[in-house]
Amino acid sequence: MNYGLQMYSVRDFTDVAMDYTLSRIAEFQYEFVEFCDFYDNTAEEINEMLAKHNIRVSGAHVGMKLLKEKLEQTLDFHAAIGNKEIIIPAAEWYSPEAAKDVIDTINSVMPEIKARGMNLHYHTHDGDYNTNKHGIRPLTMLENETDILFETDTFWAFFAGLDPVAEITRLKDRSKFVHIKDGLADRTAKSLGLGIAPVVDCVNKAKELGLTMIVESEGCVPDGIAEAKRCYKFLKKLETGELEVKA
Repeated sequence: MNYGLQMYSVRDFTDVAMDYTLSRIAEFQYEFVEFCDFYDNTAEEINEMLAKHNIRVSGAHVGMKLLKEKLEQTLDFHAAIGNKEIIIPAAEWYSPEAAKDVIDTINSVMPEIKARGMNLHYHTHDGDYNTNKHGIRPLTMLENETDILFETDTFWAFFAGLDPVAEITRLKDRSKFVHIKDGLADRTAKSLGLGIAPVVDCVNKAKELGLTMIVESEGCVPDGIAEAKRCYKFLKKLETGELEVKA
C-alpha cells in the first residue's frame, strides 16, 4: 500500500530545509507528498527536488485568497510541478455573507480549474460538520451548492462527533483523498495509533474504497520528521499484521 504525507506534518523543517525534508520523507518510503506551502521555492526547484528523491506530488493545499486574487498564476505554478489536485485547506464561514463569498468563489474558479484538467477539493475541519450560530453548516452548503470534491480529515470528523468511517463512505463518490490523522479529546495532535480516533478502521475503509491516504501528524514531537517516521511504521506494521489491534 502506498501512502503520502501532508507537508504540514514537517513544517518545522520545510521552511528552511525543503530538500532535506523531502529526502527524509523518501527515506521513510512515503511515495508522494501533499504540499501546504512552497516557502519561496520556484516550480523548477520543487521539480528538481522531487525528481532527486524520487517522490511525486499528489496534491497541494491552496488558500482561498490565492484562488480569488491570483488564480492564473497559481494554476500555472501547479501545472509546472505536475500537480492536478488543488485543495482548499479551510474557509471563512463566520457570517452568511462570508459563506456566500466562499461558495461564489468556488463556483467562479471551478470552470478554469476543470479546463486545465485539474480538480478542486475541500479539506474538512471539525467546524465544517456542525451548524454554527448563524445557521450555517459548511459541509451541507459545499455538497449542495458546489461540485467540489472532499478530502475528509478523519480526526476532525471524529472530533466533531461523527463516525469518520461512515463519513468516508458517504462521500466516496466525491472523494479521491482521505487524511489519516490521530489525536486526543482535547484536540492535542498525536502520531497514528497514539490517540483516540479509530485510525485502523479508517485505514481499512479507505483501502476498501480505493481512496488515496494522506498521513497528517501535527504534533511535531519531538519533531515533524520523527512523527512522520512513527506514522509510516505504524501503517506498515498494520499491513503486515505485526500490530496488535484492540477489539
